[in-house]
Amino acid sequence: MPSIRIPRIVRPDVLSNLKSSSIFALLQPYESYFTQRGVALKDIFNDRSVRDSLAAIIASPTPTTPPELVEQLELLDLIANPLHGISFEEGYEKMVAGLLEPDDSQDDLHVKILLHAPEIAWREFDRQALHARRSLYSYSHYDRLPYFSPDADSAKKLEALMRPWFEKNARSSICSVHLRQESGNISFIIRHGDLLKRMAVYDDQGRSTSAILRPERVDVAHYRRDTHEWQVSGIGRRLQELYCQAFGAVFHGSAAALVASKRYSLEPLREGSTVLTCDAGAHVSYARLSMLRLELPCGQKLTMERGDIFATLKALDSSLCKDVTLLEAKIELKRQNQRRLVPVIINPSRDKIASPHIDFAIEEWLAERGFTTNHHAGKILEIP
Repeated sequence: MPSIRIPRIVRPDVLSNLKSSSIFALLQPYESYFTQRGVALKDIFNDRSVRDSLAAIIASPTPTTPPELVEQLELLDLIANPLHGISFEEGYEKMVAGLLEPDDSQDDLHVKILLHAPEIAWREFDRQALHARRSLYSYSHYDRLPYFSPDADSAKKLEALMRPWFEKNARSSICSVHLRQESGNISFIIRHGDLLKRMAVYDDQGRSTSAILRPERVDVAHYRRDTHEWQVSGIGRRLQELYCQAFGAVFHGSAAALVASKRYSLEPLREGSTVLTCDAGAHVSYARLSMLRLELPCGQKLTMERGDIFATLKALDSSLCKDVTLLEAKIELKRQNQRRLVPVIINPSRDKIASPHIDFAIEEWLAERGFTTNHHAGKILEIP
């Protein structure tokens, strides 16, 4: 199994919060690796300085670093980081009661979950991956083709179809697919290797240096039951083609089943500011147009970013306004009970959406205002 990526190193204090027995249990499968790096893992029970040595090794990966160790540490970082808000006591009470000992810290519990209930740890990893902000390309399938619901073998079929492509294109043969269903929709988490890159690391003495390593990528694919549409992340045309063909073959019986949905349009903006008027009690309670890029009939491109953009449009010659091509617009939306405005960019040249997972409130608002259509191509990008 080739190396995937440099560890995003667990929080610096994680090992210090663990009992010696927890550290030993977590790292024992890789004992030979730590011995090779000059540390005897068994000494953790009687030499406190071994913790610092282990942390230094983890922070300075080499080409011989086991990728499984990297994976374990990253998964531990995800489930143990308080910023991620994961509480196993709320959803897995029986499991916690069976694992937790009186002298266990929260991090000790997380190690036990990782070792004794890895499927639960991966479930939380998948949930975090689904809710991360990412770009999603939208595809629909031909009506005459069937849709096959996912089963226990669907993920394995996808892996078998996609793994040769990743290996052939110098991204390693790593390709794992997990199925997750929530909110009536079906989602897949795709983990795969990326091209080799030079990345910053620390050596055994704590000095900053660099090494050529293989990063990991996590992509997602959602099937929308309400629109019969696939929304798939992934950077690059060839990778999108791979996903289209693989998901089309597994779930619709044809590698050519999926085509761009062409769902989004900027045409409603021609109606004026009233199209953005919101009800203060609605899920989307406020909207404003903060940027508009257009092309005049003569081919000149203009970008409007300040002041009342609708007033500027109104000041244009009415016939000219009808003939301009609307290239791109940024609309800032306020969701109910949230103070932060969500910037949404719509670009009719592509069929792409990016947001925290599937935001039904924003999607409903777009459909209600006419920005969602089956006759125009569009790109929606939420800026972090």
